[in-house]
Amino acid sequence: MFSGVRQSFKKKLDSWIKARLPEQVSVTLNQSRIFIVPTFQGLMLLVVAIGLLLLAINFETPLNYGFAFWLIAMLFVSVHLTYRNMTGLTITALPGSLVGPRETCGIPIRLTSKSKRHRGTIELIHPEWGVVHANLQQGEGHCVLPVTAKQRGPIKLPRFRIESRFPFGLVVAWSHLQLSSCGWAYPESIEGRRQIFGGTKDDDNASLNDHFLIAGSEDFHQLREYSPGDAISRLHWPSFSKDQLVVKTFSDYQQTDEWLDWNQFPHLENENKLSALASLAENYYAQQRVYGLRLPSCEVPMGQGGTHLQQVRQALAEFGYE
Repeated sequence: MFSGVRQSFKKKLDSWIKARLPEQVSVTLNQSRIFIVPTFQGLMLLVVAIGLLLLAINFETPLNYGFAFWLIAMLFVSVHLTYRNMTGLTITALPGSLVGPRETCGIPIRLTSKSKRHRGTIELIHPEWGVVHANLQQGEGHCVLPVTAKQRGPIKLPRFRIESRFPFGLVVAWSHLQLSSCGWAYPESIEGRRQIFGGTKDDDNASLNDHFLIAGSEDFHQLREYSPGDAISRLHWPSFSKDQLVVKTFSDYQQTDEWLDWNQFPHLENENKLSALASLAENYYAQQRVYGLRLPSCEVPMGQGGTHLQQVRQALAEFGYE
């Protein structure tokens, strides 16, 4: 029963927070965004102050009055200073890194303030990364929030909590943030068999696994078993005289500059096509070959090297999310 009530209350609270604090690229904390509650130490101090006040009323001791009012004044001052520590703080999320599946993407966070005063340690909290600390120097601070990539595509920051207990630790000023910046995860590399066709109408139209070869008519490639429909001109007569029915296959050599094309994998699902293209790109990078990428929505021109590989991976990661 109590569990159901708590879940219902949490759901309503989350809905209220989302409506009050919508998603933004950059957020500046102000009075409407900052919430303040006492910490455990602050509550204990308040209990002690109320106890001293009751003693002072009961026994009419001025010293108890003075001590109780002094403790209560400390709590009021702590609320003011902690709120002052958070107000005017601008939090901006920068573009995150490009990572592979199940890797950790670092999303940079920049904290700025027009005021140069010391603000102590600012905490950014979420179960994904625990607690990340940020300190402002001369009105500016930076930190990186790690988020794990669960699948290909954008890696968005979850709604997280930012808080401060500076300077006394008696109260905590906090707010919830939903920043719209994100990182990207490229597809997992999985080898896939390509279907590259070339030559004339009489060719075999067979898919070849050699990256430098396509089915063609120039150079002899290999012998294979006869299949119904093969041209008689392709029969290997020396083998036929030995009662072996085989045909000759021919190939054309491709240039080293090659396009990795979406249409080379018609037998695969979309995500598997992306994985196969990612695998080919990594192989070409290892072989130091020049290649380009063609997708239905974009094209990466010919290139080679690590920077080019990252451009290809970025295009694969963003496919379908443009």
